[in-house]
Amino acid sequence: MSLAFVVVAVALHVLSSLFWAGTTFALSRSGGLGLDALRRPQMAAATAAILSGIALWALLHRGGDGRAEHVLATGAAAALIAALIQFGLLRGGRALSGQRVAAGLLAVAALCMAVARYV
Repeated sequence: MSLAFVVVAVALHVLSSLFWAGTTFALSRSGGLGLDALRRPQMAAATAAILSGIALWALLHRGGDGRAEHVLATGAAAALIAALIQFGLLRGGRALSGQRVAAGLLAVAALCMAVARYV
């Protein structure tokens, strides 16, 4: 495992996750203003966050079964459900509801990622 690869994967994961969650929170509060313009960038950021998260799990947590891994897995599940709701299940008139539900799930994911190291 190359340190440079881990650094790049962490940077990609953090930056794409920040964009995904930030735009989700903003769209939830704005009543969906800008939803059409941000749908594809959000989808790209979500994809990058999920794929880089999978890579980081494989590199840093594979085979781990401690509390930290359980907390990270909970956060990852929340993020995956958020992505399914935002981009798969809720389209059209229900898209704003999907953004609001996803905002809560992404908040859970962010909290899990932040505290996993300390549990």
